[in-house]
Amino acid sequence: MITDKGRNILSKYLLGQTSSYASHIAVGCGARPLDFLDDINESVAEYRAKGELDFEMFRVPINSRGIVKENGTEYIVFTAELPSTERYAITELGVFSAGLNPEAGVAGSKILYTFSNVENWEFHTQTASSQITTPSNINTSNDIDTDLQCFGINSNNPVFLYDDRIARQEAPRFLNNSIMLSGDSATINIDDNDNLIPDDTVSSHIHLTGATLNLDQNSPADELRLAFSIVDKTGIDLTDPEAEEADSPEEVRIVIEFASGEGASVQNAVMEIQLINDPLSGVDFSTNRYFVVTKKLEELKNSIGFSWDSVTIVKAYASVIYQDAPSDQFYVALDGLKLDNKTDIHPLYAMTGYTVIKNTDGVPIIKASNSTSFVEFRFAIDLDIATTTGS
Repeated sequence: MITDKGRNILSKYLLGQTSSYASHIAVGCGARPLDFLDDINESVAEYRAKGELDFEMFRVPINSRGIVKENGTEYIVFTAELPSTERYAITELGVFSAGLNPEAGVAGSKILYTFSNVENWEFHTQTASSQITTPSNINTSNDIDTDLQCFGINSNNPVFLYDDRIARQEAPRFLNNSIMLSGDSATINIDDNDNLIPDDTVSSHIHLTGATLNLDQNSPADELRLAFSIVDKTGIDLTDPEAEEADSPEEVRIVIEFASGEGASVQNAVMEIQLINDPLSGVDFSTNRYFVVTKKLEELKNSIGFSWDSVTIVKAYASVIYQDAPSDQFYVALDGLKLDNKTDIHPLYAMTGYTVIKNTDGVPIIKASNSTSFVEFRFAIDLDIATTTGS
């Protein structure tokens, strides 16, 4: 799909006012993949208006261009090679006119945290702190068999390979490591002003010391995007005709605090996330468990005098409400936190094309670790659509 901004860049390219309209392919995991029953025409206006991916994991240069004819339709084809080392679950692609936005400089879009085992997150209870471990075997059939309130998990863990979890999009997608927090690891209350307030007398959290985040040069309209999934502790066997449908939680609450230190007098900024199970509003935990929630920097709750260059500690709390209480029957899998610059945009920089993965089962395309893979983005010459393949 050629975006609205892409049409503008393409016009300038044809007039010789810019040297490129497609130099890189961006690869993301934020959109829900489509199956062949989904009508992409229902999303045409949304796709055209997009300026970025829902959650961009990385961007690679286009190294091959050509024209192919398939089933009577001619396509412009862009091909790029994916990074070989890491694992990615791909659900969306974008074509960009450049590898980065030259206007943004140090305030440009970037991945802040991947919640992986290389970032030195710790699990903090009310009385102790500990390293976050990744158990070698946590699944018994389709169930997660551990009493740990916090642990690392690989995205290719066999527990995510069961049909019910695949259907609900439970698996993390960004890289191969995520942090799981039990739904009862924290109690997050809502005050009279609708603020989410963790009760530290009974709540645990993950904790990163030595954080360096300087977002003071970013606009208040720039965005933080948190990617996460909700995971059932107990799975169901879809091949069993007597199996009951899995229960869904009523609500998910997440609080991420960026603080200048410890204690009551620290300066901080707080990102609050509240998802309520309501299919009419687009949140249906029975059919989709993977989310990207966006908050503008101006929407964070800042203490008086807060400055981003003072941040040294990041904390994350998670609570899953089931039957009106935090529940240990669900986990929140934290997958990634990203900053998107929405304001300092160069006039010749844009996402010129966008598409969502579409396949038989409506599942992400997996790029395995330590493998060589390529991705194609196709523009139909005589139709205003785009299709995507992976290998």
